[in-house]
Amino acid sequence: MKICIERSDRMGDMILTLPVIQGIKQKNPQAIIHVIASQKNSKICMQYNLIDKIFEKSKLSFNNLIKSISAEKYDYYYSFSPGWFGLRLGFFSKSKFKSSLILKSRYNSNIFSKLGQIFFSKVFYSQSLIINRFKSLQENKNIHQTNIMMDAISKSGVEICRKSQTKFTFNNVFKLKKNKSVCVIHLSSKWINTYYSEENFNDLLKLLNEKDIFIYLTTDETTKNKFSKIFETFDVVGDPSDIQKSEKSILICNNFSFENWTSLLNQVNYVITPESGCTHIASLTKCKLAVIYDADNFPNSIKQEYAPWNKEYLALETSDKELNQKLLKFI
Repeated sequence: MKICIERSDRMGDMILTLPVIQGIKQKNPQAIIHVIASQKNSKICMQYNLIDKIFEKSKLSFNNLIKSISAEKYDYYYSFSPGWFGLRLGFFSKSKFKSSLILKSRYNSNIFSKLGQIFFSKVFYSQSLIINRFKSLQENKNIHQTNIMMDAISKSGVEICRKSQTKFTFNNVFKLKKNKSVCVIHLSSKWINTYYSEENFNDLLKLLNEKDIFIYLTTDETTKNKFSKIFETFDVVGDPSDIQKSEKSILICNNFSFENWTSLLNQVNYVITPESGCTHIASLTKCKLAVIYDADNFPNSIKQEYAPWNKEYLALETSDKELNQKLLKFI
């Protein structure tokens, strides 16, 4: 059995797809699974040994990608990413069975939501799993991303173990040598909103600094827009070797490579992060995890849809007036 899974979007979405791949392999050990990935999430795929081949979307033109996957003669093709890319690709794939997953708006009950994609899928696909997220959330149905992908697999006739736990091991490119516990806080711009300011974040660091721990602040492309004062206050390092040399209790780990960043997360005791790709990277490690949800962006919905798979974690919201105190108790 030969399967293609199209998941050419965000890193977190790919990580939530790993239990699906694990579940298929557990029930079908001889299955060959290929993945169509984005530039970002292919880095996860390359470290996951249950994926037999990766097609990176950014490295191939659409026509060359069509030729490549058509030549594979898949038994099953699953379009799991939102948008038209995966649907169009599946149409040309020549797979025996094509399955699509279409998520309607979580924000309102709009009958026209994804109407074009639904029509296309109904006409050209063997199976269409259409999720009315707004209605499902009102009815308290399970619409976790991993769960509904497993539904699509099961309904297509492929056996899957639904209780699978992702077996994933990061390739650590360095060894963190510290004699105290370490906490990573991810400096996403999602921290800063109408409820929580850079000053609030600075107060959090002061509180945590009273603990006998090291605090490493990791960054992304949004960080400097929101944390200018933090950058003025604390030392910035650009490489893991600089961490080893420094005895400062708080450091900004700026522009770490993906390999260095994931190696750091894989070795720390605590991770505190807004809901983002960092959430799902940390979910693959043994750390204690706290996730901060944006109170203005349907936090209950986001929790239900994108919670770390089978990972205990502390869920908090930016509007919580005791947020800093709760994070202090978390450590």
